[in-house]
Amino acid sequence: MRLILSSVFHLIISLSFAQSSLQTTTGVEMDSLLNRKAYAAIGHPYTEFKITSKNGSIDNQSLKGKVVLINFWFEGCHPCMVEMEAINELFKKLKSNKDFVFISLTWDNQEAIKRVKEKYAFSFEVFSISGKECQRLNFSSGYPTSIVLDKTGIVKYWHAGGSLKKDEADAFIMMTLLSEIQSLL
Repeated sequence: MRLILSSVFHLIISLSFAQSSLQTTTGVEMDSLLNRKAYAAIGHPYTEFKITSKNGSIDNQSLKGKVVLINFWFEGCHPCMVEMEAINELFKKLKSNKDFVFISLTWDNQEAIKRVKEKYAFSFEVFSISGKECQRLNFSSGYPTSIVLDKTGIVKYWHAGGSLKKDEADAFIMMTLLSEIQSLL
């Protein structure tokens, strides 16, 4: 049993380190091999959901006609925290656009959410859902995960993971992610 567990551990580590060389030599991103479910969702309607908070509820039907950014995070995720300032800036930049909706989802409790909101001075609402529901809605991806839906509810963009370097995280959010959203508005 130890040999099997050790072999699985080494395989996972090897795959992680092999990602950059695999991308370079084959042109295939490692994520596409490890998370086919998420890539398969691109071009299809987003998973049915309903999230309720004290301010109301959000579901697939209420989002029709809107370009939607759904961002999954949790407090203990260092790449999630690195991108928080840029996520907040992206939200501020787009919040006045009536065709845009931002949904911030975490499995953290209200106390953790409050700490993070205060630290990063969020301008947006954060919804707390179960870890199981986060996994279902982010296609069992890692964190952070960002998903962009078009005005008909079709998944147009999916990205999981993030940088620990603030400048790289900022560039991803304010260039790549913003560009994806603006192309649909």
